[in-house]
Amino acid sequence: MERARRGIYYGWMVVGVAFLVMFVNYGVRGTQTIFVKEVAEDLGIGRGAVSLPFLVCIMIYAFLAPLTGRLVDRYGPRWVMAGGALVSGVGLWMCSRAGSLAALVFWFGVVFGVGGNGIGLVPSNTSVAMWFKRRLGTALGVATVGIGVGTMVLPRLTGLVQAHWGWRGAFQFLGYVALALFLPAVFLLRGGTPGECEGEEPGAQDARPARRGEKPGPELGEAPAVSAPVASPGPGGAGSASRGLPPTAAVDQNARPEPGGRAEGGAPAVFARPGDERRASAEGAPVGAVAEGAGEREEACASANGTGGFTLKDALRTSSFWLLFAGFVLIVIALYGVQFHQVPYATDRGITREWALWSVTVFGATSILGRFFFGWLSDRTREKKAALYPSVAFLFLGLVILMLVRNVWSLMVFAAVFGFGFAAYGPVIPAVCAEVFGKANMGAIFGAVTTGGALGGAAGPYLTGFIFDHTGSYAGAWILAMSCVALSGLLFSRVRIRWREP
Repeated sequence: MERARRGIYYGWMVVGVAFLVMFVNYGVRGTQTIFVKEVAEDLGIGRGAVSLPFLVCIMIYAFLAPLTGRLVDRYGPRWVMAGGALVSGVGLWMCSRAGSLAALVFWFGVVFGVGGNGIGLVPSNTSVAMWFKRRLGTALGVATVGIGVGTMVLPRLTGLVQAHWGWRGAFQFLGYVALALFLPAVFLLRGGTPGECEGEEPGAQDARPARRGEKPGPELGEAPAVSAPVASPGPGGAGSASRGLPPTAAVDQNARPEPGGRAEGGAPAVFARPGDERRASAEGAPVGAVAEGAGEREEACASANGTGGFTLKDALRTSSFWLLFAGFVLIVIALYGVQFHQVPYATDRGITREWALWSVTVFGATSILGRFFFGWLSDRTREKKAALYPSVAFLFLGLVILMLVRNVWSLMVFAAVFGFGFAAYGPVIPAVCAEVFGKANMGAIFGAVTTGGALGGAAGPYLTGFIFDHTGSYAGAWILAMSCVALSGLLFSRVRIRWREP
């Protein structure tokens, strides 16, 4: 079994680096709320215009996310993250020299937008997912706690720097923080690709509990059947693969399909993985017993030859992908619209800037608890998407409280409730992608889904600022956010599992 020094399973080292990467990336995003008023006054622009560099940054993130996922799938996370740290650091530092909105759009929107892809959710969560299987939700929860800690700590530190040296000095500070990520990325990550990883921490090969109403399956004593997209009969009647599967993948007609494990054509999505039968015969074991005979060693990542899940092209043909994509667009419109304008809204309500900054800290602190909770919950639900439903409820309640904010304590209650609900999307969305489509091409697929989140992240702050600039109030923006949250929950509920891991 692959282990790092001192007997620690190497997958947890990957989790640690992912934690640091997301600490910086999302901590930097969280700091933008403290710059809104000062930058607007210094450059003589409106709040909608101040959000333009952030909008461009997220749009670039959106369009490059699938490419970043492919780079991680092909070359591994090491140099993707290291390069992202260098480019991000340069972009953030140069923001301190910006003398116009156009310069801010270039250095923050374009340069940090490109670099931020290398230190974003896609390379981080894809890398973690390739090293874990049964504890995937927990591992992603721990890694994405970096988002909560970054949101809690980095805006406070940046605010202290800003108080002494202004917003330009604060951007220099953020540049140095991003550059520091180069070291852990280079020295703690290995140079291989995710498809080369193998192994799992002790105990991960243990059988999982049966889901409610589910008969004993491969992990509970029966000979396992490996799932894949369904193969439809070819022109000659043979079971040829309809979605990129090798023709050797034969349908097990006697196998019971897993819950939700039907492909688009309605046939059971249960296949033997090419080569399993040949290996099993050579060892005198039944098909599917190969993994069980491996003892402590459990295959925790998808094989690099693409037989461990959907390709991106296949995923794009399913309704589940587009439901997940659209739901992510809507939820992030609400999340980023609120987060970006949280401090200016609080100060508009007569709350001091110091207490408004403390609300950002509370937001980050409760999101840390939420990431542990929702990551843990996703490992214990029948389907991982079920962990998103309580998050939707928390977010909706938080927005109701936000509209009623009149004093410090109500602001803190909002921050606690909304921050806790906000936390679900870091660990749960990538876990849902892995469950729904498999892991062989998870980088590309999750990158494409993240494009939806990035589009929502770009639209949310701008729409919120636009509504404020034209109405003089945030009320319309918060109603829009509530509508987006409610609709996203409905879309997530319609996502169906298209792939079942053995």
